[in-house]
Amino acid sequence: MDNFRELCDELRCWDTDRLVEFRERALREARRHEGQALAAMRVLDERDALAKDQAARDGVTETNWKRQRDIARKLEQLSHLGDAVLNGDLSTEQLTPVAELADEDSDAEITETAKRTSPLDLQKMARAERAKPRREDSVARRARRSLRKWQSADGFLCGRFELPMEHGGAIVECFFDLVAERLKPATGEAWEPVERRQADILLMLCQLEAAEGRDGNDRAAEATVGAQVDVHVDIPLHGPATMCGVPLPDEWVHAARANARMHLRVLDGDNNAIMEDRARTFVSQKRRRAVVRRDGRCRWPGCGNRLRLQVHHLDPSSWGGSDDTSNLAAVCPYHHGLLIPHGDYVLGGNPNQPDGLTLRLVTAEERRQRRLELMTLAM
Repeated sequence: MDNFRELCDELRCWDTDRLVEFRERALREARRHEGQALAAMRVLDERDALAKDQAARDGVTETNWKRQRDIARKLEQLSHLGDAVLNGDLSTEQLTPVAELADEDSDAEITETAKRTSPLDLQKMARAERAKPRREDSVARRARRSLRKWQSADGFLCGRFELPMEHGGAIVECFFDLVAERLKPATGEAWEPVERRQADILLMLCQLEAAEGRDGNDRAAEATVGAQVDVHVDIPLHGPATMCGVPLPDEWVHAARANARMHLRVLDGDNNAIMEDRARTFVSQKRRRAVVRRDGRCRWPGCGNRLRLQVHHLDPSSWGGSDDTSNLAAVCPYHHGLLIPHGDYVLGGNPNQPDGLTLRLVTAEERRQRRLELMTLAM
C-alpha cells in the first residue's frame, strides 16, 4: 500500500496485540535493510565506486555519510556486531556508539551488552571512552623524557630537560619548590633569586648521590627507600582525573598510590573544589621500608640497584590488588616504569621468597579482560 492515510485506516481495524507485533516486525526489517545497505556500501567503497556526491544522493549530511562508511568498514572486522546488525538486533542510534567502542577482542561481549543497553547510555560510554586518556598516549609521552647538557664557550654547564608531569614532572616540580622555600637566607641577608636556589638544589642532589656508600660494583651498600612526595590529583564529576592539568589514565593514578602522598580534590563542572581530602598515604612509609628491607634490592631479575627503591604492586590496585606486603615488591624507578599496569611486563609470584618472583609479558587477554570489566561496570 503506497498511501499512508489508507494504511493508517487499515491498521485502525487491527487489535492492539497484532498492531504491536506488526510494528516490531517492521522495525526489525528496517534495521536488516540498513545492515544490507551498509554491506553494499562496503563493497562499493572497496571498488572505489561511491560517487563524490553520494551523501547528497543518500539524503544525509557529509558527516553522517562518512560515519556510515567507517561503520561499514569496521563491521567487516567485527563478526558478532555485523551479525547483530543483519539480524536487526540494534538500532542506528545503538550501532553508532557501539561501533566506536568495540574492537576485535571485545566484539562479542560489547555486542551482547549493547543489545540490553539504551542508546543514551551507549553514547555516554562512547563519550567517556573518547575523553579517557589512552595508555598508549601516556607511554608515548613517557618516551619523550629527555635531559641534555653541554658546556658553553665561557665555561658554564648548560642543560635542557623535558619530563611529562604524570611521569615524574610533578614530583620534580614539587621537590624543587619545596626545597627552594627551605633555603632561607641568614638573618639580615636578602633572599637569593629562585633560579639560583634551584641551581643549588641540583648541585646538592649530585653531591648527595656522590656521597652515597658504594661497594666494589658501584652499588649502594645498603638498600634505600625513594623519597615520598606530595602529588595533587583533581577528580572532576565527569571525565578523567588530572595531575597539573594533564588527563591521566586511571592506572597511572593507582600506580602512584604506593610512592606518593595523594592530595585528592573533587571538582564541579566549573572546576571549583567541592570536596578536598588531606594528604593521604595509601602505603605507609613504615610498610615501604619493611618491603625494601625484605627485598634489599630491585626485584627485577638481574638488577642489583639498591638506591631509592620504589614499591610496586604485583597485582595493581586498579586491577583489584591489595596494599599488603605480600602484594608489594621493591623495584628501581626505571624498571617500575616497565611494569604493569602502565608497562608491558608482569612481575609475579611470592615476594617473600628470595627467588619467588618471575618476569613475563602481560597478555593481550589480561588487558582486554580488564578493559571489558571497566566498560561493563560503566554500562
